[in-house]
Amino acid sequence: MALMAVNAARDWEQQDALRKDSTTGELGGEASLPLFVGVQAERRLTGVFLADPTKANRAALEKQRVITDEGVASFRHLSGSELEVSQRHKWSYVERVYHELDGLARVRAQADDRAGNSEDVTGYYTGLLVTMIEFYQALSAMDDAQLTAETRALVGLFWASEGLSQQDMLIAQARARGRMSAGERVAFAEAYGAQRVMYERWIAPYLPAPDKAAYERIVAGDAWKTKERVEEALISAPTADASGVVEDLPRELDRWDEAHRPLAQQIGALNLARTQGLLAHGYERADEVRDQVLWQIAGSLAAILAIAALIVWIIRSITRRLEELQATAAESAERLPFLIGRLQQGQQVHSGVEFPSPAERGDEFGGVERALAAASAMTVEIAARQAGDRRGFATFVAATSRRALNLVEGQLAQLAVLEKKYGKDTDLLGDLIGVDHRGSQTRRHLDNLLTLSGAPSEPYTEPRSLASLIDDAAAETGTPLRVGNRFFANVWVRPEAVNDVIHMLAALLDNGLVFSPPSATVRVTGLTAVHGIAVEITDRGTAMKTHEYDRANDRLAAPPTFETMALDNDGRLGLFVVANLALRHECRVALRRSEYGGTTATVLLPHTVLCPQPAVPRQRSTTGRPVPPDQPEQKSPLPSREHAPASEALPVPAGRSSPGAPAAETSPAVLKIPDHDAPSLPRRTPNTHMAPQLTHPVLPDPVHHRAEEDPGTVRDTWGAWQQGTHAAEDTYQQEDPSR
Repeated sequence: MALMAVNAARDWEQQDALRKDSTTGELGGEASLPLFVGVQAERRLTGVFLADPTKANRAALEKQRVITDEGVASFRHLSGSELEVSQRHKWSYVERVYHELDGLARVRAQADDRAGNSEDVTGYYTGLLVTMIEFYQALSAMDDAQLTAETRALVGLFWASEGLSQQDMLIAQARARGRMSAGERVAFAEAYGAQRVMYERWIAPYLPAPDKAAYERIVAGDAWKTKERVEEALISAPTADASGVVEDLPRELDRWDEAHRPLAQQIGALNLARTQGLLAHGYERADEVRDQVLWQIAGSLAAILAIAALIVWIIRSITRRLEELQATAAESAERLPFLIGRLQQGQQVHSGVEFPSPAERGDEFGGVERALAAASAMTVEIAARQAGDRRGFATFVAATSRRALNLVEGQLAQLAVLEKKYGKDTDLLGDLIGVDHRGSQTRRHLDNLLTLSGAPSEPYTEPRSLASLIDDAAAETGTPLRVGNRFFANVWVRPEAVNDVIHMLAALLDNGLVFSPPSATVRVTGLTAVHGIAVEITDRGTAMKTHEYDRANDRLAAPPTFETMALDNDGRLGLFVVANLALRHECRVALRRSEYGGTTATVLLPHTVLCPQPAVPRQRSTTGRPVPPDQPEQKSPLPSREHAPASEALPVPAGRSSPGAPAAETSPAVLKIPDHDAPSLPRRTPNTHMAPQLTHPVLPDPVHHRAEEDPGTVRDTWGAWQQGTHAAEDTYQQEDPSR
């Protein structure tokens, strides 16, 4: 594996180098061909202009300079900005070309001013061309023997093309001056020799078949033969003296242009074709090396996979059985909470059906699977026993609470008789009322136990006004005078929710009274909401911290379990009971800081709890609770109140009187106990235990116009009337006519 990695890394580096060399040659080398040809043409026209500075020669030179500048711009763009840093191979040669190009403007100015000799000016162009050929030669040094051999022909073609261009420049200068100097003749001969060497030793032997065929067509053409005749005539031309100057140029020079022009085009096309072919072959060779590396890697990986497959085949059975066992364990872990939840809801779950014993598999994992199934079945059985114990305990608590409630109801009924009997004794009546309040509080706590045990509360037989329920809840607290009921909306609650709403409001009122100063009152107001009726209970005690409000609201939104309360060691049952009652009727209860620095509890009663006001009171029991079919209905005349026109924004419920309304006379009712084998508990009859002062009708006050009444007088009168009404209703447990 290590040997394969080493070989693959080496071959991969080779293909990467070939690809980058090809990319550099494609963008930088191929892009320089127009510049290469342009510099050769400008060198020729510059030499002609220096030999014969006519306007025509100057115009031709300026035109060629524009073409050369385009080649310079193209070369700088493609070989510089288009190449990423990782692709800039042989970059030092590119920078040398850039350095030579920086002197182009200086040489052009020197030629325009005809400063210096022509050899220096044309020598700059020759040096630039040699630098570019060296750049091509550096690009040809690829990391592949076959490609390196192919680049020899390409480099030879560039050198041969440069030799032909030098000959063209020297002939053009000689024709412009009418003679050729000895130095120019020697340079012409050297260029001629260099071409022959390149064509015979570096080009022809290494050209691929298609390019070699094109080269042979060029050499066999008339233009090539004309070029050779001109070269031989000029080299063998006689000189005027020993200096070697050719004064009389051969007549064959007149045919140089017609031979040079097609040859230059053909050789340029051959250079371009060979360059493109070499680059394409470079990419192909890089792909071949890359494929070789990939096949090598694939073969090695195949061998590794074969070995891995053998290992997998050996441990396959073990892995499969482990996965099956894991899936069984995961399924058991997912199903157990669901099954335990069903048991807690009172549903029947059979452990043997839910977790049957698996069949024998004949391997070691079968025993583990059977043990897991047995453990899961035992867990369900234990949970079933615990759920049964909880249901039994809840039934016991409910039965005990109902018996205790019967005793408390009997006690309250006896207290009602004593209150009526000793109503004239003010001191004794006050003591009896105090005992009555304690009994009412005991009854509420027993109702809380019934709620926590899951037993349904005893429904009323008729709807009740929400205002009267608030008064009943205030009476349950033991200090009803500290509750300021400001709820006057004509809102009625369904019979099946009356008892739970009373307990819920009583718990919140009791909480506000406990945490408020003894002299402070708890205010109850109401608002009409889109989703129901909102009752707000505001105290003036000490507010809680923000995180305590958040924790309490979380518990009100989702009642905690007994296990959670035990872990938290929280013995407060008020919010626990409120949360369970709210969940039962889909009510929303939330706590927040009040504007007085205390706490405001908001109870949103949904429309499913509310109902329209009953048109005509129906026959019902005196307590509003359901009457068993084997017991006669306790009938007594119900009190009624006359209502003055409401001046408030919200209508006043039928169960509450508005300010200034006279109290109606009530006829005493007789407490009747049905004659059965098992005596039932006595029932309290509304308005039969009132103080004598309350049995006499009160004459209405004279009617005054609102404009003539003093605000202070109205306030005092209304406060005194409301305090007296609440005291009478809460103290003597007077029920609303709708109950």
